[in-house]
Amino acid sequence: MHWSDEHGDRSPDPLTAADTGSRKIWNGFRIRQGGLPPKTAPIALTHFKSNGSLQFIFMDIRTTIQPFVFFRNAIFAILCLGFGLWGWYDYSVKIPNLERDCAAIEIAKEEIKKFETKEQTTNSALDASDKEQWNAAKKVVEQITARNSGAPIKPSAYDRQMQMWLYIIGCGVLGTPYFIWPILQIAKKKYVLQENGTLITPEGTFSKAQISEIDMSRWCAKEGDRRSTWTATVVTSDGKRIVLDDHDFKNMHLIIGGIAHGFMPDIWTAEGKRIDEQTPNQETVDSANQSASDSKSVS
Repeated sequence: MHWSDEHGDRSPDPLTAADTGSRKIWNGFRIRQGGLPPKTAPIALTHFKSNGSLQFIFMDIRTTIQPFVFFRNAIFAILCLGFGLWGWYDYSVKIPNLERDCAAIEIAKEEIKKFETKEQTTNSALDASDKEQWNAAKKVVEQITARNSGAPIKPSAYDRQMQMWLYIIGCGVLGTPYFIWPILQIAKKKYVLQENGTLITPEGTFSKAQISEIDMSRWCAKEGDRRSTWTATVVTSDGKRIVLDDHDFKNMHLIIGGIAHGFMPDIWTAEGKRIDEQTPNQETVDSANQSASDSKSVS
């Protein structure tokens, strides 16, 4: 078994309990007997000491906007902007042009009909002036028909109003900011759990001693409001309640897990999972590390 990072295998077999001693705790993260921190613990880098042992250097846990929240809102914002521009084009260009073409082709058709009637009534050929006007009217009909790929259809009375209220205002003016605003609001909020246990939030900075408890009653709950199951609430010593939301903030589950594991290590893991929900593979690794530690201690 080898421990490796994204650049390839750079380490020997993981450290054993004999190398690291009994279980250690870093900021609420309980390091396994095998000497490795939880896989989600924020590791900046690893390097070998002069004696050949592997050293872990920890960094603060920082949140960013959840990728699915960013892309979902960005896609909807782009769609709304597209519909808004489409509505503006129809309202300002297409529909007015279509109305002008419909009016012009009606006048041209009336001119053609007038000269045809005159020719039939007089039973004589049109004079040069009449023919010129007749040919001009026919040319107008041909041009408008070609431009609209057929005879233009007159827009209904409510077409422009629909483009204005549904697309320009509804999608463009209101819809686009509606989806962009949450991205800006989430992006400017920062949550940090520092190495010493200090929690930095938009509501303020709280040392480890100022955090009285964390309410995990809604975290991953199977009943009730589904949206609230993404949240946990930190309670400070002065009674302030700070909601930590993993739905909107990436890495928030590590902050929630780190604090919950510090208060309730027998219930919650550093990843924010219940102890009884560990995967079989994780239980096997922990059991193997414990057995190896026990065997080495006996020997």
